[in-house]
Amino acid sequence: MWDLVFPPGPPDLIADMFSAAVVADAVRPYDADLAQSVETCRDWRHGYHRVFRGMTALAISAPEVSLGMAGAGLDSVRHMLRFSVGRTVTTLDAVDMDAQAEAVNLETGEIAGAAAAVERLEVPWRGQLLSEGSLRSRLAEWQADGILEPDFVAAVERVIDHPEWLRLPGFQAIVIGAGAELGPLRPLLAWGADVLAVDRPGATRWARLRAAAEAGAGVLRYPIDGEPGVDIARSFPALARWITTHSTGRPVLGLYAELPGAAGVRLAAASDVLAETLLRHRPDAALALLGSPTDTYAVPASVVAAARDRLVHRGFRGSAQDLLHRIAPNSLYRLNYARPIFDSEGGAWGLFDNLPALAGPDYALAQRLPRWRAVRAHAAGHPVSFTVAPPAWTRSLTRENGWRTAAYRAASRFGIEIFDPATARTLLAAKLVADLFSGDPTPTNPEALFATGAAHGGLWRQPFAPRSLLAPAAVSGTIAAVLHKLQ
Repeated sequence: MWDLVFPPGPPDLIADMFSAAVVADAVRPYDADLAQSVETCRDWRHGYHRVFRGMTALAISAPEVSLGMAGAGLDSVRHMLRFSVGRTVTTLDAVDMDAQAEAVNLETGEIAGAAAAVERLEVPWRGQLLSEGSLRSRLAEWQADGILEPDFVAAVERVIDHPEWLRLPGFQAIVIGAGAELGPLRPLLAWGADVLAVDRPGATRWARLRAAAEAGAGVLRYPIDGEPGVDIARSFPALARWITTHSTGRPVLGLYAELPGAAGVRLAAASDVLAETLLRHRPDAALALLGSPTDTYAVPASVVAAARDRLVHRGFRGSAQDLLHRIAPNSLYRLNYARPIFDSEGGAWGLFDNLPALAGPDYALAQRLPRWRAVRAHAAGHPVSFTVAPPAWTRSLTRENGWRTAAYRAASRFGIEIFDPATARTLLAAKLVADLFSGDPTPTNPEALFATGAAHGGLWRQPFAPRSLLAPAAVSGTIAAVLHKLQ
């Protein structure tokens, strides 16, 4: 049995040691002091946050830095991760993918949907089904409220104008992490697209996927290794071969699979191997990814200006917020963008920081690996669709009943919208479609891939750092819930 494993080390420390080594390798050629601070950090689990902020600022400084860091980071992952086959263990970069793929033959399942294809873009929102004029009006309101970036709105409007794009004629979508709630699988099937779906085995998971395929109008094909689905981290050589064998149209590889903790790093690395293999075999392939709203990004000056403008127009409420900030300057109402960062051409950017304090370096690195792959793929000439997703009421969140749920309930009072998953995934899938057919101008800096066309839900354009709003929002949401119960 194959397996993707960390190098030898203390079981409770090796994941942190691995992430620190990868980050140090990525930044060392461009900031030796930052690399040394990683290597000498005595508490990497708490010190990583500052480093990932610094790494984001460093990446925006120049295109060659962004591209070089991406290459060095991914090469480090390849060199340090181990590929285990029985008693044989080798580095990931030494694996003969073709030879390993021949050892396992994945079968293929297929489901053809029986419904008629949805022939125009329809977005479910608060019990309504928005389309054409009503959808354009809602998009305009989201843009005016700072919920969606103008480029995102323009992309969705192009799909409204070209509904023939919805079924992805000429393309074949490959969805890694098919069950992801914000992934494009369900909308694409409803629109009649041809999809290769990959996800872990599991009866409940695949029952949902089969139901989505049967209710749609497209064709769903999926790998079978004794049962539907495969473990990507354990089967990526055979999976890479299965994907290249079954790609009938121009492939669009979407990476949406995630897991918590150290397993998430292994999964991100395996997904990256799939991406590298497909992009190497198919020069015409496109890459599609979603960025987490809980990460760090360099954002353009126009976003920073909008956030500062809102700071000026707060009225009486602003005085109370300023007072609370003076009482607890590090934890309450801290400014979203304290100081600008500059690129090599003198352009000013803001540094958006929403990495969760307790997420850990495993989470941060798992989010960074696909961003590095996006930078390298774009530099190699592959179309890349990367969209920062909005916060959403996912299943994991709705099962909670703690401070985060309470904060989400009060988010609208702070200029942030928490999306229903059905709304978010339909909008995000439409953005993907627009990117594939119309493309975007090549950014002067690769890091602009992550800022263009974001659907951040208002997090970027409100004046305060999101983490500094958690406590006020949680208190506000809890009070609102208590009052609602009393009524």
